[in-house]
Amino acid sequence: MQATLRISTLLLALASALPLAAQAQVQTPAQAQPALVQAAPDVAGQWSDFLAHGTIEKANAAALVIDTLGYTVDSVDADKCRQHASELATALRDVPVSMLIQRAAMLCDEATGDRAGAERASAMLAALAKDAFAQATKGAWPKPVRIVYPGDAIALFASAGMTVRYEAYSQRHPTPYFPWMVAATPRDGGQEQLFSFDFIDTLQTLDRKSPAYGTPYLRMGYVNSIMDAEAKQGLLRSVDAMALSAAAEAQTPQAKIAALRPAAEQGGITSAQAWMFVCAFHAYAGCSDGLIDILLPQAEAKHGFAMLMLAMAYAEGIGVKADQKAAEALLDAADRQMAQHKAVVEYTDLYTAVHPDKDLPPFLRQRLQAARDAGNAAAAIILITADMRAKGKSFVLSSADEAQLADPANNGTGRGFLVLSQWYEDRDKAKSEDFLKRAASAGDPTALRHLAMQLRRAQGSAPPTAEALQWFEKAANGGDTFAMYYRGLIDVQEGKPSNAEHWLIPAIVQGDEDALFFLADLWAAGHAGMSGTPERAVSMLESLTTSDEYGARARRELASLAMLGRGMPKNPERARALLTQDAQVGDVKSQIDLGVALLYGRIGHGEQASGRKWMERAMAAHSDDAMAAFGSWLYYQGTGPGDRARGLALSRKAADRDDTTAINNVAWYLCVSSDQRVRDPAAGLVYSRKLEAHPEIGPSALDTVAACEASVGHYARAVELQQRVVDSAKGLSAAGPDNLKEMQARLALYQAGKPYIEDPAIYSGQDQIP
Repeated sequence: MQATLRISTLLLALASALPLAAQAQVQTPAQAQPALVQAAPDVAGQWSDFLAHGTIEKANAAALVIDTLGYTVDSVDADKCRQHASELATALRDVPVSMLIQRAAMLCDEATGDRAGAERASAMLAALAKDAFAQATKGAWPKPVRIVYPGDAIALFASAGMTVRYEAYSQRHPTPYFPWMVAATPRDGGQEQLFSFDFIDTLQTLDRKSPAYGTPYLRMGYVNSIMDAEAKQGLLRSVDAMALSAAAEAQTPQAKIAALRPAAEQGGITSAQAWMFVCAFHAYAGCSDGLIDILLPQAEAKHGFAMLMLAMAYAEGIGVKADQKAAEALLDAADRQMAQHKAVVEYTDLYTAVHPDKDLPPFLRQRLQAARDAGNAAAAIILITADMRAKGKSFVLSSADEAQLADPANNGTGRGFLVLSQWYEDRDKAKSEDFLKRAASAGDPTALRHLAMQLRRAQGSAPPTAEALQWFEKAANGGDTFAMYYRGLIDVQEGKPSNAEHWLIPAIVQGDEDALFFLADLWAAGHAGMSGTPERAVSMLESLTTSDEYGARARRELASLAMLGRGMPKNPERARALLTQDAQVGDVKSQIDLGVALLYGRIGHGEQASGRKWMERAMAAHSDDAMAAFGSWLYYQGTGPGDRARGLALSRKAADRDDTTAINNVAWYLCVSSDQRVRDPAAGLVYSRKLEAHPEIGPSALDTVAACEASVGHYARAVELQQRVVDSAKGLSAAGPDNLKEMQARLALYQAGKPYIEDPAIYSGQDQIP
């Protein structure tokens, strides 16, 4: 009852807080401070030069200078300014694009009577501020405003006569930016304006000496270290962000709320929002207790986001009785409070997060249309994409819609171009490809990954070009986890597994399963220079065995390590138990691993019959992997009537279904067999060329391709390929010294103009192939 009364009072207060006449007179930051919009230096050129030649060491040193000046945003200590004048001059020279440093210089010059210096600093500060405000109000999907230090934003607001109301980091991971959302209002009153800043991209650009330079690992490291330092200082934006991360790791709704509540009680925006989402999707008795009481005081203080969340609470009945009328009234009040109709756009984001599969309701659509008609580009884009989704194939993209989506002002991150590329994908391939390239040029990570993969597939197994690497790296730094995984794979293929960690770890942090197990494999192999060991790999895999999502895969990996004795003593009994656990309940991959282990005697001897049964069971599930694995064993190890012929047939069948392992095996059989009933170099070359077209193949498969080239007399090509095999294998501990020697021996054969032929003894005891 108390909450309802306070809401009613709040609605009345907000309705009268900003009359229509006042709305028309609200000044923009530029209007409020005419001095900030005077003709000024070339800011874009200054930034370009700084990012190209600046260093993290100089940026850090410049930041330390500010602490020596007695700087407090609005004042400095004149004596300290005189004492540290040379250091401040160096800071200005080294980091000229920092509004913090320019404002400190201006205040110092004013305090020490240097009028000319104050005018220079003021002019540069004005130029930087004008550029920042222009970026902040630019279209839909804008980039955040680039800054060097958080203090730059505070200096900007102080110079523009604005007051910060609240703030938050609006993402968990850098993609490539790590937006810092700040809500500010003019000091003399007026509408709340939302700004988004980023300093993480700037800092990682300057840190060229880092071993992780150019990778998402460096961005992640900056985010983690800065948030940790800020949280220790009690800065709410980082306390809030860390609560969100803790909640993401929590396993139950109750545990998630427990992680979020302390930060939300301090006024954390993202923690309160996440709390609301938990209760929307996983409600339990008492889930929302306390949430409304937290939001009410913030809404009464006319904090736009709190008003939006309160509106959502009323619309969804979270913590209060559902009341659509109250929800709409709160939304309208927030829209009056927030400049440029940002409230309805932000509310739409909340609504679609809670209702991802629903069309926009009429009340929201009407308000978006009003925002669009008032010039809000984001509202216009939302309406277009909502209609695309709702109407599907019946939607007609008008020329005006296309122009809106393709407007460079709405493509700070390339998202509008990507929407158009996807729209035209099955309608006009040429236009789709053109928009895809434009999206990639603007930095969209999905577009970058698509283009990188197109190029990689065209290149096949050839070493990736600089262009392909650049696209993968940009996509990975933009947050695309597949690109992170793939870039790590390229490092491993090139014999540089330790470098792969810088790509794989950020992908793992974002929940990528393949990256997680790939890294475990690399650690388990004991590659030099990695942060993990075989023992650490075992520990990580053990922790995953209780997971419903990853458990079976983790048990398969542990079984493999138990058989090899990597990271743990050899334990074939445990390996068998781990594989049997999932094989018995129908996990096909576990059935294959169990069957293979039994066939090769890795977990017991004389149990080939049992191994055959497991392989037959896996093949009954139409597994190409099972056919390839069983086919290889039958071809080389099978001693029963017709085993070898069946092995070749199964391998061919799986190869013809594009199983890469089977393609490799068949190519090898046909190219290197000493059995003239099997050997067919020309046919083997067809398979090997198909294998070579796969960009993901490693040294072992490339070894096969080289052997096939040599089998038809293409020795120069074979030498070129085999040299790549040897070079890659040298960097991979998993290749083993014996395998490396065999690869080097084949290289010597090709250099001598001879093919590699298998020893006939390996087929002894087997049926001949008819």
